[in-house]
Amino acid sequence: MKKLIILSAFLIAAGYLRAQNSGNAVALGTTYRDLSEIYSVQAQGKELSKQEEEKILKTLSPEMKAKLDEIKKLDKNKYYQLLRSRFPYGWGNFGDDNKSVEVYGLAYSGEKEKKEKELEIDVELLALKLKNGDSSSQQKIRTELSGKLSELFDIKETQKQNEVQRLEKRIQELKESLQARKQNKNEIIQRRIQELIGDARYLKWE
Repeated sequence: MKKLIILSAFLIAAGYLRAQNSGNAVALGTTYRDLSEIYSVQAQGKELSKQEEEKILKTLSPEMKAKLDEIKKLDKNKYYQLLRSRFPYGWGNFGDDNKSVEVYGLAYSGEKEKKEKELEIDVELLALKLKNGDSSSQQKIRTELSGKLSELFDIKETQKQNEVQRLEKRIQELKESLQARKQNKNEIIQRRIQELIGDARYLKWE
């Protein structure tokens, strides 16, 4: 467990630095999804203590808790896996609309994250109902599952598109920077020489 905590802290720090450098929360979101996957792999089949379970559940909306309770009745292992992988400690209250949440002390997109989490839980619940339901209800459940997956797909594609736009903007900034540096090569070299020899006389304002 200690190793998992250390690795989690490392990924959090890496995600924060990546988000700072990019000026965008997308990179941070990617890191937290990576962290969720680690929780998923490490915690499969392991029950949470009652205290740990309550600590997570109290941050969730009544609707989310009700859906998770249904999942728990159908597949307890899946229930604990989802709590660990989708709602690690500190995710904040996804029941509050139009608010950002604090994730390990960092602000994160509350409403978008809430919607994605809700859809993920809906998908898991419907999949379990489809596996455990009778034949008469399977077609209806399958149709509903397809609809939820379509919504979730659109959200994830939007996230990817935003990431592409961010990267394209960053590439354009780098191209402009490269062009400016080429045009001012001699000046940059002379300034660097002054820095190296400790001669700042020509860099003073007066």
